[in-house]
Amino acid sequence: MRDRFTLALERSTATQLDAITAPDRQLQIIAAAGSGKTRVLTLRLAYRCREEQLDPARALVATFSRRAADELRSRLFTYGVRDLTTGTIHGLALRLINEFRHDRGGKPVEVLTSRHALLRQVIGQLDRNAPGLNPQSLDAEIGWAKSRSIGPDGYSEAAAGAQRRSPAARSLVADAYAAFERLRLSAGVLDFDDLLSTATTLLNDDARFAAAIRWRYEHLSLDEAQDLNPAQRDLLLAIIGDDPDFTFVGDPNQSIYGWNGADPDLMGDLARRFPATRTIHLRANHRSSAGIVQVAGAALGAPGAGRSAKVGGIVPTVHYYPTDADEASDIAAFCLHEGRRRGSYASVAVLARTNAQLQIVADALDRVGAPYRLAGGELAPASDLDQRSAKPRLDLPQVDDVVLSTFHKAKGLEWSSVVVMGVAEGLVPLHFATTQAELAEERRLLYVALTRATDHLRITFAERRVHNGQVDSRRRAPSRWLAEMEFDLQRQQDEAAPVLGEARLKILEEIRRQLPES
Repeated sequence: MRDRFTLALERSTATQLDAITAPDRQLQIIAAAGSGKTRVLTLRLAYRCREEQLDPARALVATFSRRAADELRSRLFTYGVRDLTTGTIHGLALRLINEFRHDRGGKPVEVLTSRHALLRQVIGQLDRNAPGLNPQSLDAEIGWAKSRSIGPDGYSEAAAGAQRRSPAARSLVADAYAAFERLRLSAGVLDFDDLLSTATTLLNDDARFAAAIRWRYEHLSLDEAQDLNPAQRDLLLAIIGDDPDFTFVGDPNQSIYGWNGADPDLMGDLARRFPATRTIHLRANHRSSAGIVQVAGAALGAPGAGRSAKVGGIVPTVHYYPTDADEASDIAAFCLHEGRRRGSYASVAVLARTNAQLQIVADALDRVGAPYRLAGGELAPASDLDQRSAKPRLDLPQVDDVVLSTFHKAKGLEWSSVVVMGVAEGLVPLHFATTQAELAEERRLLYVALTRATDHLRITFAERRVHNGQVDSRRRAPSRWLAEMEFDLQRQQDEAAPVLGEARLKILEEIRRQLPES
């Protein structure tokens, strides 16, 4: 009997097989939405282990969340790979720091799990009052700065250069950042972002330590490489050295964490640093129907962003409503119908740009009696230490509910039927997205949302908002990208019409042949 690994190889496409079996020591895989990037990455690791091209005990797979690490570990286990190290980049950094300190007789580092307590102290000490400055907003600014290895002295200039919208005067944010650093240092702790820079410094400053780590992690794989920020990139470069063996997998079109310092260009930067890097493109979307892939490409402004490997499917539709209450009521009716038709409410999702938009849909679902739940998700860095692959934990039973999720939290997930709601100016894109970089990320975020659907996609827009039972007099404008999607959908319908006409003619001709002659 053939094992799961062999069966998985047999079910792979020619392009996937090329990526899985490529002999290259330096490989970049650019994988479109639904192209099976995680499957290809795990099969490549399993293949190289079986072919003795790498020792699993000396291989590291880096991810951005514990959920992703758990999924990779589970898949590798099914393919017989058990000794490979998987974990988050922050977890790896913490492990390196503690190992360095242990070898020199030091104690484990103390990690600040949240900056908010210290930030409240900082804000209370400030001489100037700034309404927009609170622990949440200041935390975001410090996180962004540290992700780019920018200290308090460089914040103002860097934020201005990046056209970053600061919650208060940049000089005030810089002062607050400096005050936070003084408090942190006096407490003798590191925050999560410090883990990256500290581990990088140890590797760059101690050649002996760096050599030992590079020997241990002879091969590095990175999932979701488009989400790298500069501090993470610098740590990985310090680990892999000058002649690395690596596989990076990602999709620049799904880079949606720029607010946290991520930069889709960094994936290409890694490849450019090592001229021998080979790039393989996985363009076929095995998740979504052709119509969904085409309209998502139109929304992205890149019709060739992917192609569907699926035949047929429902052409996506756009629905306009007078108010968001009407929109929510129709969405609830659609979810109820789809859940019953498919025999599973969990196969249906409603995606919105913000959490606030989802509440009115939740109320409408309550009224029609359709079960629902809000999606979870890890957006903050995970703090777990890297773990050796072990038998995966059993997941809890799935709840049969319609899923309500923001675009961000839906990344990496999929549903048979998806409603992408509220596609209006001010929401898609958000009103504060004004720079070219911000608008480009908002567009990529819409692309991510649209490509969560496998079979049935509805896109909705409501002209007016209902607040406290009153219809807002102000009108919303459709998203600037909605017209491009509608143009593509009209083209799809026009292309389908002749085919349907020919099919009807063939059916009629067959009926005529079967009729008795008069």
